[in-house]
Amino acid sequence: MDTCMLVFRSSSSAMDWAKRNRYFHMISRGVERDGWKFVLLARFSPVPSYVINYTLAATEVRFLLDFLLPTSIGCLPMILQNTSIGSLAGAAVATASGSKKSQIWSYFFPVVGILSSVLISLRIKKYSTQVSVAENPPSKKNTDD
Repeated sequence: MDTCMLVFRSSSSAMDWAKRNRYFHMISRGVERDGWKFVLLARFSPVPSYVINYTLAATEVRFLLDFLLPTSIGCLPMILQNTSIGSLAGAAVATASGSKKSQIWSYFFPVVGILSSVLISLRIKKYSTQVSVAENPPSKKNTDD
C-alpha cells in the first residue's frame, strides 16, 4: 500500500486523472462514507488486488482499520475458493480411480463457495447502486408549463 500511495501521490497527472474519473469519484465517496465496509466489498469483487490497491492509495483511506483489516478478511474467500477447487479436483481423481471414499465434503465446499460468490456479487451491486444514486440524485422536472 505504501508504494502505491507514493506512486500516486508523487504523480500529479495520475492524481488529476483519477480525480476527474467518475468511477474513481464513486470509489472515493464510498471510502469516505463507509471506510472499511467499502474496502471489504472491494476485496470480494472480481477486480484484481493491484487495481484495488492503486485506486485506494489515491483516496483518503486509513491504513490499519480501513485497509489492512478488511484486506486480511477479504482474502479468506479466495483462500477457501482455491481450497475447494483443490478438494473438487481430489474428488475427481478419487472417482476416476474408483475410490469409495466419502466425497460429500468435496462437493459441499465448492457449492458453499459458489453461493457465497453469488450473494457477495448481489451485495456489491446493491452497494454500488446506492452510492451511485447518492451521487446523482434524480433531477426534478420543471412543472411550470
